[in-house]
Amino acid sequence: MDFLTGDPHLITQNIMGGFAFFLTCVALIFLQKKNSVGWLLFIPSYLIQIIIFWKTEQFFLLIQMIVLLIFSLINYFKWEDEKNG
Repeated sequence: MDFLTGDPHLITQNIMGGFAFFLTCVALIFLQKKNSVGWLLFIPSYLIQIIIFWKTEQFFLLIQMIVLLIFSLINYFKWEDEKNG
């Protein structure tokens, strides 16, 4: 059970949210070192957050994560094209 609300499903969402936060931090470290893998690490982070926001019916945040996911994919391919071209 969750410590504050008593809802057992929130424990899973809290663990997933913590993992998404960890992936985001690692992705930022990779981007700081000019490595395009950082953009790829954002993708599972955003997908986890999309699942959480879908289950908690926070649709504005869900739309925001979908847009950020699309931007991450665009930036990854743009970065790879600039690096290779």
